[in-house]
Amino acid sequence: MPSLSAHQVSSQEIAERLKKVREKMEQAGFSAYISFNPDNIYYLTNFANFVHERPFVLVVTASALTFIIPRLERAHVERHRVGDELTLVEYAEFPARAGTRWSDRLLDVLPAQGTVGIEGACPAYLSALVRNPTQILNVIDTVREIKSPHEIARIAWTSDVMTHALAMMLGAVKNGTLVAQAIGNVTPYFYQRCLAEAPNYNVMSTHAAGLIQPPAYTDDPHNFSCLTATCEPGGPFLGLVAGKINGYGAEIERTFFLEHCPEEARRPFDTMMEMRHKAYAMLRPGAIGSEIDAACQEIARKAGYDVPLHRTGHSFGVTSHEAPFLAVGEENVLQPGMVFSIEPGIYLKGIAGFRHSDTVLVTEAGYEILTRYPDERDDLTLS
Repeated sequence: MPSLSAHQVSSQEIAERLKKVREKMEQAGFSAYISFNPDNIYYLTNFANFVHERPFVLVVTASALTFIIPRLERAHVERHRVGDELTLVEYAEFPARAGTRWSDRLLDVLPAQGTVGIEGACPAYLSALVRNPTQILNVIDTVREIKSPHEIARIAWTSDVMTHALAMMLGAVKNGTLVAQAIGNVTPYFYQRCLAEAPNYNVMSTHAAGLIQPPAYTDDPHNFSCLTATCEPGGPFLGLVAGKINGYGAEIERTFFLEHCPEEARRPFDTMMEMRHKAYAMLRPGAIGSEIDAACQEIARKAGYDVPLHRTGHSFGVTSHEAPFLAVGEENVLQPGMVFSIEPGIYLKGIAGFRHSDTVLVTEAGYEILTRYPDERDDLTLS
């Protein structure tokens, strides 16, 4: 696990990220690039914020990194900022008088000439202000696809916290236990680990949860409106710990059973596991994300199941869901330093769903699972 100091991003790390962004800007022919996405702003400044009526706007040029912020937030930004280049430019308030607005400050810092790149997450009202020719291109998102050693260490730490939290949750599941009781200690455990091991941790960059779906909910992957449900023998149940902790995302999920595995659950569970093994067999540098997903879908079809509800995997970083993806329709080439979920699933509408998920690093030699936890049916049948 990372040392206490390893949780803090360095100025050198930020500078290297900024260098890569500028290289892609130059390739695209941009004189400036505007970022509005809080995740991208965090990635280049270490400041975590959320979008509200007071905009935060980051402007990158070949020679400057300018952060346009509300005056109210200056002390907050100063407390968390990292990077030697960052210049803060304040605006008065929102709303404000003409000449003191955020839009005035944006026009002040944009170059007079050249094409300005704008990320897809920028609102239309922002892009409409720019007088230069503009082009939408997700430059920072692309740089984020391959993780640095610092980021890999941060994701590995988050993965460790989540793996222990899953074990804690599953250990609390007994006949008659309420879902709310089984997951009750997860959030306190997150805080305990952060306070002990990440003393500079920022609550604004932590959004994670541990959840359990009883069998009646597992065919609906994102339905967790079941806190008062009672755990009863059988299954499948779905245990999930996901989100981001201290700035970096990960997830771990397991289909499990209580006391016994129903006979009708064995075949779909085994099919899900066959899809999972296929994904791992193909996961390596040079592999094509869409081909991995297509191979998993083919296993489901041959077994007589509908096309899976979702892709085989997504990436992690300063978010818990980001590009690139293991999905039909995206012809991305896997590279060392990418991090994916491996989570092919089988869903029988109105009956049950079956899914494991792990956070997995693509390495030079293949892959490394960062959320190691038993995944066989016998190991996941809780006594």
